[in-house]
Amino acid sequence: MLKVTSRNSVNRRAEYERLSKKTKAHEFVKTLRKEFELSPRASRGILDVVQETFFDNREIRVGQIEYTAVRSDEGAGKPVDEMVKVRVILTRDLESDHEVQERLGDSAMRKVQILRMTEEAYDQRALLTQEDLGRILGVSSRTIRRDVADIVRQKIKLYLRGIHCDIGKGISHKVWIVQLYLQQRTYSEIERISGHSIGAIKIYINDFSRVLMAVDRGIRSAKEIGFYIGRTERLVKEYLGLIEEADTDVQQRERMQRIKAQMSHISCGKSSKKRQFTMVWRLV
Repeated sequence: MLKVTSRNSVNRRAEYERLSKKTKAHEFVKTLRKEFELSPRASRGILDVVQETFFDNREIRVGQIEYTAVRSDEGAGKPVDEMVKVRVILTRDLESDHEVQERLGDSAMRKVQILRMTEEAYDQRALLTQEDLGRILGVSSRTIRRDVADIVRQKIKLYLRGIHCDIGKGISHKVWIVQLYLQQRTYSEIERISGHSIGAIKIYINDFSRVLMAVDRGIRSAKEIGFYIGRTERLVKEYLGLIEEADTDVQQRERMQRIKAQMSHISCGKSSKKRQFTMVWRLV
């Protein structure tokens, strides 16, 4: 039996070796070694660069675009063509954006898009410029500067090149919205104050609720929580900071207690059907 298993393993490995030589990547490396007399290591290195630059297997969904932006750790003072750039996928349009547009107008919709796309770019190690945003949204840099000025006046953190030195100041728009909710504001009030749709507001509050439940169960690692709820470590850290701050306020602490009670009720209903799950924050 062992001999049969071993033989099958050898056959599968041999089959894999044969198939791997029938790929474009293999032919590309082979050409570099043969035509340009490069070493195997140099040839594979060039292949990696080409694949990273021109090919990306990430799916682009409806409403998303692919864009090339300067990497976030690139300092000022260098010509743009000398700066390291990365490919990012940005959510330009959501159905909820047009709800905001109908209710509050074009400027309000752009601000929502600006906040979302600059944050998405930052989470992919890039920083957009005002010129980038103008190009993506099809408006002038002057219009973008006006929108950005309105956002900055609200003391909301904006992940934008040109003001990146101030990124550490203020709070992100998601934290701001959840903070309004913890202050006993209604969905309608938050919608009016923030300019975001009720659908988006509920998504942010749901993410915060799952982080809150993780903390309630003794889980403190932002990386671990982010992995299970499908959110970035950076965002989870911001929510953890909000939880710590809100815990010092009687009104906000009461709101968090109600959230936990609601989440526990939901989890009990689900756990009766799916006993194999033990972590509430992985369910909700």
